[in-house]
Amino acid sequence: MRRKEFIDIILNNISDKFDIYHNYWFKDKKFVIYAYCYNHNNKYDGAGESLKLWEAKSFEHLFFINRDNLDMKDFESLKDFAIHEIEPHFVRGDGKCPVKHHLYSYISFIIITRNKPSKEVEKAIQNVRWTKNYKLSTKGYCELRFACVTPREYHIISNDCAKDIKDYLMESLLHVEHYEDN
Repeated sequence: MRRKEFIDIILNNISDKFDIYHNYWFKDKKFVIYAYCYNHNNKYDGAGESLKLWEAKSFEHLFFINRDNLDMKDFESLKDFAIHEIEPHFVRGDGKCPVKHHLYSYISFIIITRNKPSKEVEKAIQNVRWTKNYKLSTKGYCELRFACVTPREYHIISNDCAKDIKDYLMESLLHVEHYEDN
């Protein structure tokens, strides 16, 4: 199996919940896949829109990157791009605050590499702790999540916020009978 086939396995499992865009460009960066998920929850007291007790909107922006190597410079550049370009545009719509009734947004990256990253890069990924609160959290928050997977070595590294992604990727890898990186 190749990295592309591994991506296809992931996409097949998330396609019911995510809108998926292939070869997605944003600013000057190309992502193999951009997947978007929006959840809307509310509670009514009786019938009718006017009797709504609460409403909450949550979002996940999932970016796939496929590359041979991930070095420190590339990782820092990606993290900076996420904070200064992706968050303002995708979460706040280039404004000051997210949409009305915003609860949370995740900006998530799955970086699929041919070669395992260096210990320095692994440590940098694990140490990412970036959360932005909007209006003292009354307008919700945003978290940055990173997972880097090297399928041929069955190796996954992530930050704490991306633990669920790491677990999912490991489960997906363990169900692959044989991995070949051609």
